[in-house]
Amino acid sequence: MAYFYYKYLSKDGPIATGLIDLPYDNPISATTYLEQQGHTVIVVNPLSPFMGALAGLAIHTFEKKVTMEELAEGLTNMAVMLKAGIPLITCLKDTIADHDNSTLSKVGQQLVMRVEGGSSLAEALAAYPRYFPDTLVFLVRLGEETGSLDQTVRDAAAHTQKMDKIRRDTKSALTYPTFMFVAIFGAMFFWIYLVVPPMADMFKQFQLDLPVFTKMVIDGSVVIKANVGMIFGVLLGTIFTLVALVKSSAAVRKLIQRILMKTPIFKVILTAFNLAFITQYMSMMLRAGVDVMRTLQVLKEAIPNEIYREHLDQVQENLVSGIGLRESFDKVGIFPNFVVRMIGVGEQSGTLSEQLEYIAEDYRVKLDELVGNIGKLVEPIAIVVGGGLFIALAMALFAPLYQLIKNI
Repeated sequence: MAYFYYKYLSKDGPIATGLIDLPYDNPISATTYLEQQGHTVIVVNPLSPFMGALAGLAIHTFEKKVTMEELAEGLTNMAVMLKAGIPLITCLKDTIADHDNSTLSKVGQQLVMRVEGGSSLAEALAAYPRYFPDTLVFLVRLGEETGSLDQTVRDAAAHTQKMDKIRRDTKSALTYPTFMFVAIFGAMFFWIYLVVPPMADMFKQFQLDLPVFTKMVIDGSVVIKANVGMIFGVLLGTIFTLVALVKSSAAVRKLIQRILMKTPIFKVILTAFNLAFITQYMSMMLRAGVDVMRTLQVLKEAIPNEIYREHLDQVQENLVSGIGLRESFDKVGIFPNFVVRMIGVGEQSGTLSEQLEYIAEDYRVKLDELVGNIGKLVEPIAIVVGGGLFIALAMALFAPLYQLIKNI
């Protein structure tokens, strides 16, 4: 896969130039592809690896995102066509034609080129990890090997829809408390930046003997007002740096996740998300015929939480040492008794995938309830935190005024 600079006389008439990402590594194949599209090629040159990386970064930054909902819809349509006996290439082309997402259409065209060039569908999907998760690639490969591609694609579509619902519910639940606390501290900044300075000038004119806490608030206001540009610059820089570190460093992700997992409201939300994520993945993979060890390996690569990833690694090690699945989950100490018991029931009765699906459904329901009730959970904390800050600020500002009025 490489980026090529092209210049051609398009089939519609005008000369066109630009960059194109193709699953080829030589200009001859790229030229052949463009000519097959009906264009008269003038020049095709491959970009250097460095320039190709820059081009890819720029293109991916501004391209339209592919949502899990769109991916699930495409997989569902494809599964229906495969079930009807339609050839794979035709299924891919028709799926592309039904989508309005330009990014998905572009990637779909490249999948078609790869499959027409002799790659399996799993190999073609694996070349685009940005758009297609490892789980999908694994299921498609399994379907190709067992001759049940239509069923595994359908399973992947159902799984993607469920995971999309879990992610959306989690984001909705996290948004309200985040917004609430940002609003509280935003209001505090407004008071300190705009309200405190004129009151400080008034205190100075009357030469009041100010309490220590009032002096601290005024001094803080002076510092903030004098350095507001630098403060916002440092704040934005810190946010961007933190985001970059979260994306690139597992240690930073683990630290932040550990802090959030100790914060009452976030702990409830993230626990429900991760347990729903784990049990949904395991249920789907086991139902598709994947063994437990391979399921855990794929799950470790897919789960976004570093803490749970470490514990899943410990579960794997326990299984390797000969410990049963129930005991392996129980031994790591992070999974609730309910989850461990249900896994034990499934292990003993041979219905593990069904029991895991029950657990996943239970946690999906909990996430739904959290989304509906998050306001009731957050409001008491917001009242205590916000009310405490505003009472402290009011006492700092109005205590000197009370003293002034008393002395008149």
